Amino acid sequence: MEWIATLCGHGLDPLFDAVTRAGVRLIDTRNEQSAAYIAECYGRLTGKPGVCASSSGVAVVNAMTGVMNAWFDHAPMLFISGSADLDVLGRGCFQDADQAALVRPLTKYSHSIERPEDALPMLDEAWSTALETPCGPVHLMFPMNVQRAIAASDPAKRTEHFQAAPPSLTSAAEALRLSRRPLILTTSEVFYNGEGGALLDMARRFHIPVQTPIWDRGICDFAEDVFLGVMGAATGDAGLLKRADCVLLAGDLRDYRVQYLKDIPNVHIVARDWAGLARMAGPLDFTAWLSEARGIRDGLTRAVRNSAEAQRAGTRMHAVDIVDVLADLLPTDASLIIDGGSIGQWAHHLLCERRYPGYWLTCGRSGVVGFGIAGAIAARLAFPQRPVVLLSGDGAFTFSVADLECAVRQRLHFVAIVADDQCWGITDSGHLRQYGKGMATRLGPIAFDRLADSFGASGVRAGKREELAAALQHALSRQEVTIIHVPISGGAPQAA
Repeated sequence: MEWIATLCGHGLDPLFDAVTRAGVRLIDTRNEQSAAYIAECYGRLTGKPGVCASSSGVAVVNAMTGVMNAWFDHAPMLFISGSADLDVLGRGCFQDADQAALVRPLTKYSHSIERPEDALPMLDEAWSTALETPCGPVHLMFPMNVQRAIAASDPAKRTEHFQAAPPSLTSAAEALRLSRRPLILTTSEVFYNGEGGALLDMARRFHIPVQTPIWDRGICDFAEDVFLGVMGAATGDAGLLKRADCVLLAGDLRDYRVQYLKDIPNVHIVARDWAGLARMAGPLDFTAWLSEARGIRDGLTRAVRNSAEAQRAGTRMHAVDIVDVLADLLPTDASLIIDGGSIGQWAHHLLCERRYPGYWLTCGRSGVVGFGIAGAIAARLAFPQRPVVLLSGDGAFTFSVADLECAVRQRLHFVAIVADDQCWGITDSGHLRQYGKGMATRLGPIAFDRLADSFGASGVRAGKREELAAALQHALSRQEVTIIHVPISGGAPQAA
């Protein structure tokens, strides 16, 4: 553990003293929500637990936003909360609450450390639990008197953990041999368990289309002929799930993005061993079906681009211009953080058409907005040598904008492009479609470039495509926090 994301509070004082003396870096934020987002985003990016800590009471509730994100996305994460001394808990002490019980529904493990000698064994057990398949967040409540105590130098024996055996692949292999239009849906689980390479090898070998449910983790670092983008977007998709006669699902997923698998026949869950499945299935070739599926997916791309042209307002830039500049200039190894409803839909439809790297990060299965600045900080911690670019809507960006100061002061640099339509775009589009009017969806103007300057970051305004390209190229060449404010005409993608 090299760092802890946190917001200071008296419930953490002894822990802060101990970890700083041990050389552990404290990444401080302006809100416990951001600290938790940093930890869970780091877990989603690396597959290793990110660590955050909050003080007691309401601070715990603030942090639970990030904990819930980790819970939805099966991300490994350790959350530590401070509390008053054990002997006054439950007696009306300051911020008196059963924090372990409060957090438990959203974690795999949530307990209070009540004896100094239990601290190391419980930390070990929590850490191991966070990494067990499926991964997830864990929590330890750390009363201050236990924080101040000196633990025994010989901790209890480590707990051994065993993984369950993978399910039989026989039925999946047989179904694949009998199919004519198979489809592989790759979920976050295949990213976390390291099977992405084997899955893609099998898809290439047999020419099987691959899609990822929107918000799940990608596995395609480079453009792939077999990868046909995301499915389950609120603004539509290519509809390949309904056309497939055999669905190989990388992990057990039955939510709204895959239509709850209702009326979807011949679904087979393959959690691991895609190489073994390829050997069992034998020589197969679905080239004709892949070509047909690619044509359908290309038709979706054309429809999305046509909808953008219909939404343009005068000379103002559109979201699709931002996406195209990123497609041209984003370095291959850059970590891209995508935050926001409408801009997120445009990015998923167009940037993720053939490529979706594991070092890109979206909101995850919760569909939350407002995590982006913390996500960019987490990417900088996870990948010190990679360029980090945040693509955000104006509404999402303002959730935790004060954390720009924290990023600047702690030299956690990134480039943020803020697509500003002065609107909660994805919600406004839905309201207009259903009710003919937007309700509580319009936002006022903010000069994000000048706001960035006030936090010590570099602020730039880009009103034309060539200005955005120049600003992005310049920002990528510098190690500083840069905010590029891009006013755009509004509108969400229309897939049909």
